Parts: sequence; C-alpha cells; structure tokens
Amino acid sequence: MFSGFSKAIAANATALALAACQSVSAPTSTTTVSAYAPVGTALISAYAPEIPDLSCAVHGNPGGVAAKLTANRTRRGDPAYIEFRQRFSPGLPSGHLFVVFGRLDQSGDPVTRQYIGLFPKGSLVGLYGGAIVPIPADLKPSYSDCHFSANAAYRVSLSEAQYQQLLGKVRANLASPPMWRMFGYNCNNYAASLGNVAGLVEPANRTQPSFSYIYAYIDANGDRARKPAS
Repeated sequence: MFSGFSKAIAANATALALAACQSVSAPTSTTTVSAYAPVGTALISAYAPEIPDLSCAVHGNPGGVAAKLTANRTRRGDPAYIEFRQRFSPGLPSGHLFVVFGRLDQSGDPVTRQYIGLFPKGSLVGLYGGAIVPIPADLKPSYSDCHFSANAAYRVSLSEAQYQQLLGKVRANLASPPMWRMFGYNCNNYAASLGNVAGLVEPANRTQPSFSYIYAYIDANGDRARKPAS
C-alpha cells in the first residue's frame, strides 16, 4: 500500500509545479516594536490589529510590508480594505497567493496589516500529498509572507459592515481551518473565498497557477485598469 501511495505522489510531481502553493518558514524573531511605521509625519499607534496572531510581529516586522499595487479599487471614506498578493515561492514556479487586510486612514492608506493564506502542513510532503487527498492546512503568516515582495497586488476597500463580515469569516477559519487540496481548494480559492465579502468572484479557470490566477481574478472583477475613486 505504501509503495502504491509513493508512486501516486511521484506521478503528481509535475502537476504540482504549476498548481500548488507553498510557504517558507524562518527562525522566529523575538523583536518587538511598540508602534507601526510612520504614515505622513505621525506614528500610527491608535490602530491595532483586530487579530494579533495574523500580524507579522512574530517575524520581526509588526507593520508588515507595503506592496506596489497592480489594481486598486479604493472608495474614499471606506474604513478598511482587503488586498490579494501573489509572491514568489522557493521551489515552485506557481508561487503563493495570500490576503492582507486591515484599517485605512482618512487618505485611504493602510494603517494595519494582517496576513492570512492557506497552505498545507508538512511543507513539500503536504504539497505532494495534497495532490491525492485533502491535507490539514495553516493560515497564519509565514516569514516569506511578511518579508518577500509581492509580484502583484490587488486592493479593494471595504465598508465597516463588509469588514466585520471579513473578520467573522477569518475568525471562523482560524477556529476550524479548511483542508488544502491542490486541485480543489488551494491558496487561490481560499483567498477568493474571503473576497466574497466585497462581492468579488473567481475567474472561470479556478485551477490556474497563482502567478496567472491573480491577474485573471482582477480581470474577472473588472479592475485591471481601475484607479482609486476620488
């Protein structure tokens, strides 16, 4: 039985390279910072992440990393946002798609960043196994999420009601994480499930690799050329 399972894993190795999501861990840092990075001339201390476990503080970067936006649907006056990011993933050309969310200031700029993304437990072993059976998953940010630059990023602002709905979904997912399946429910599909709070939809091809999925996701929601609302 074990031999048969090993052969099945090997047979799926090629498909893995274009369809999977991967995270990379790093030694935990003990660095702590009492305030977020400057916005304008003032330090943002009045804002705090609603779900501290999803900040990048554990990886020595409590304010998170800003991303150059590929598309931006920000309405003036909205208090919060959700941002979809695609990054490089060592060892896999497909990359990884995850979500950053938090509060906006009066200028529409992020003042908090909380990170969440679906990836299988067990690193490469989990990835291989997820081609065959559902695999338990992690949701909290990795070192790579908190430090690697995004290849593409798509921001959508949220009303207070939408943001509270997002927080509710995230808390429910943390309490009972979904299973990861390479060809059924991977990092792309999970990120899109959170986008439902803003009325966003998945592209027709749900199984494409992350590096193309994010652009298809932007197109599916009509935002490739959209600028922030004035």
